[in-house]
Amino acid sequence: MASYHRVLKVFDRSVNDKSLECDYDIHPWEILINGERWAGKVRLVGFVDVFFLICYSAEARFEKGIIIYKDDEVIRDTLDRANVSASDINLDVVNQKEMKADKTLPPKYFSFDSQPLDYLITSLGHEIGLTTEYPRSSLIKYEIKVLKSKNAVTKKRVRRAVTQHSLTDLMHDAIRLGMLSHAEMTAQLLGNFYVGSATDDAMGKYFDIIGSARQKNNMQLSNEQS
Repeated sequence: MASYHRVLKVFDRSVNDKSLECDYDIHPWEILINGERWAGKVRLVGFVDVFFLICYSAEARFEKGIIIYKDDEVIRDTLDRANVSASDINLDVVNQKEMKADKTLPPKYFSFDSQPLDYLITSLGHEIGLTTEYPRSSLIKYEIKVLKSKNAVTKKRVRRAVTQHSLTDLMHDAIRLGMLSHAEMTAQLLGNFYVGSATDDAMGKYFDIIGSARQKNNMQLSNEQS
């Protein structure tokens, strides 16, 4: 069997990508996947929009794995292209109250719950391998339970890998990954949020991030020294 790095490459992903959030081993007793424990080594490889759970053996040899989608737009598009109804696979809509208040809102399916001892993630996913095409029947609802690490750094990285990013996180991601320019991000904020205190707060956070990034990355010129 091939290396799991080859499987990641099928999805145009690599542990060297800028969007990588986590690349850690998880003990089989620290994770449940739809109520089951996998035998062997389990690797969590998380990115901004998806994460992979991979069972592997010696020399990174791929045994089996799944991909879990975190981006609700991608989840909706995947279901639509596969002609699969969320209700058919028992994938719940998590923003029903918001949709009742605003009929224009699309459904959201990704769910993340930080419990006292575990992270509980529910979303759409499917098994993976050395192929780019999968049957529609492979799309199922996954419930992942991950025991929180006692190591603060590991705990933070795992959380970022398995949950959707907040507005502030997305601002960091856009700048870190070079996906959006400063002007484009400003336009995105103004175009996607209502004018008012919420927008002002978001813009304020964004400019704070930009300012701190510049302070860290820019060297002080000789004629700017006080």
